[in-house]
Amino acid sequence: MLTIDLEIDRRYQLSGDDFLSEYVNKSRPVVISGVIQNWDGFTKWSLPYFQSLAPELKIYAKHFNKGKIEIENFTFQEYADVLDKYEQGEQQTLPPYCHDLPLFSLIPELVKDVEPFVLEYLPKWYSYKWWRYCQFFIGPSRSLTPLHFDCLLTNNLFFQISGRKQFTLFLKEDAQYCYRYNWRWFKVDPEKPDLAQYPLYRNAKPIQVIVNPGDILYMPPGTLHHVRSWDKSISFNIDWHTQSSVLQGLAASAKGMPLKNIYYNFLLALGLIFKVPPQVIFKFYKTYLNYVS
Repeated sequence: MLTIDLEIDRRYQLSGDDFLSEYVNKSRPVVISGVIQNWDGFTKWSLPYFQSLAPELKIYAKHFNKGKIEIENFTFQEYADVLDKYEQGEQQTLPPYCHDLPLFSLIPELVKDVEPFVLEYLPKWYSYKWWRYCQFFIGPSRSLTPLHFDCLLTNNLFFQISGRKQFTLFLKEDAQYCYRYNWRWFKVDPEKPDLAQYPLYRNAKPIQVIVNPGDILYMPPGTLHHVRSWDKSISFNIDWHTQSSVLQGLAASAKGMPLKNIYYNFLLALGLIFKVPPQVIFKFYKTYLNYVS
């Protein structure tokens, strides 16, 4: 597999202006360091810590099985016990993965653990209760998210709190070589591509990058990503649009974007372009978080 690691810049405490001009406006991915290490959450967050804040909270975890997603429910303590057994070799079966969990909304006390947040990276429209747009990812080593792109064609900032993850990225131009199905999923497995079954994949240019604890990975709209956890890990991300990307998202309605996705992009366009306040938009947009989850 061809890897082009040098295409991913690594920048330390990147300013908001430079982030916008050098990466967002040019649709270039980047890894940013020197931000998360200053947060309380970088040292405090763990499953026992989450359990202490919300002892009765039930969370869900997913099994990705040949294009189907199966759900299991746990308390944080139950999930921590399952992960410990797996990591210690007492359980051979890979546990399910907490994927797209809106934990800031479920445990609002966590928001103070990620201050100061990098609001300068986002359009000002997202500043009001920005944390409502975030989703968490918690799981064991070897957890996998198959190859896909984000369903609204948003920008993606991915924050790695603990553990390491290996991202295999493809710029949106390479989607034509990866055999898409169900709008945003792809049949090719970049870890062991079957070139006999998927010969066009020879033309793709995978970019492999390790995201370490304390790193932020930026992925432009439409970036395909396959994610493998190397360690037990905690991460979260925020999906967000600019005026430009939301218009591109709406234009994708002609390329098979599902009606639900068009609806949510329309709501964000009302906010970002027509300046409808986020307090109004979120009343309708919040169902997107359950839709993704």
